[in-house]
Amino acid sequence: MKTSKALRTAVNLLLQRRYPVSLVHFVTDNCNARCPFCFIDFDHPVKLRDQMTLDQIERMVRQVGPCLSNVNLTGGEPFLRKDLKEITDLYLRLSGVQTIFITSHGGFPDRVLPFAEELSARYPGRKLIFSFSLDDFEERHNEIRRIPGLFSKTMESYCRLSLLGRGVMVNISITVSQENCDSVLSFYRHLRDERSVQSVTANIVRTQGVYAIPEDQREKILKGYAALQGEIFRDMKSGRMQGYDASTLEGRLLNKKNEILSRNTIRTFRTNEYISPCHAGSLFGVIGSEGTVYPCEILDRPLGNLKDYDFDFLKLWADTKARELRRFVRETECRCTYGCAWTFNILGNWRYQPELAASAVGLKT
Repeated sequence: MKTSKALRTAVNLLLQRRYPVSLVHFVTDNCNARCPFCFIDFDHPVKLRDQMTLDQIERMVRQVGPCLSNVNLTGGEPFLRKDLKEITDLYLRLSGVQTIFITSHGGFPDRVLPFAEELSARYPGRKLIFSFSLDDFEERHNEIRRIPGLFSKTMESYCRLSLLGRGVMVNISITVSQENCDSVLSFYRHLRDERSVQSVTANIVRTQGVYAIPEDQREKILKGYAALQGEIFRDMKSGRMQGYDASTLEGRLLNKKNEILSRNTIRTFRTNEYISPCHAGSLFGVIGSEGTVYPCEILDRPLGNLKDYDFDFLKLWADTKARELRRFVRETECRCTYGCAWTFNILGNWRYQPELAASAVGLKT
């Protein structure tokens, strides 16, 4: 990131909070999996004809603001969108983002590899980060996701991308739910010891959309998540597993951020207490496949639809409804376990800066 943009982004993160630093863009709601904990209402899906077109996305990307540094392209399954490479190119070419994060079930290795090879070669100074979902041992994972053979295809995607280098990073993401909370620790060890997976992250399932966490399973889910995160962080500190590149300042910051995020996630999931302000709708936002913009995935109160603003993102972001929604988030002390929003609640909050700064210079905290 150029020094001028880095400084402007830092000021925006900690002081102004005027422009988004990160966006999640649901490029499609289409998916060939049917995970039992998915929040998407597949009985009433967004019709493909209602998704934003490539031309509309280009008009939007030209107006995302001067501080956008990261975009998460997700779905549904993003690789079901045939123009995903063109969408990604728009963000890299027109918005100046430094990192593109792709969340996928990993079931299309023959699409994933050329996508990564071409874009990493075209934009050598940027990072492409792929997060592929695996939930359990092979047979059980395929049963959960309801796609025969998915596990082996996901592992193929992981292995092929892990050889690329050149700004391409890949990890396996485990979502801890009622489906796998009893086996998740042994499954993680299987990935580490028998599958040679070097980078694993964990998420905890959340009530969202059409899915609700079974109340009688909450404690078991939390116990599984806490045990998994504890072992992942211990393995990273011992060098047994990789996190973000700890030889870089950025990598050390992100690793420490993930530790804080895990700590706050466990506390929020257990007690639902308010820990620190949420910056959803100011530093962070979510774009639906049909153009509706939300402060986050959890809060079902839209800021507006881009189609009503001629796809001028900043005009929508600065409108009265958006300002009122930011006030609502602040005054109601909105809280949840949504990791993407928590990332920027941590990076954009002064209370976490001492820990982050100590980690950045290599001190243990």
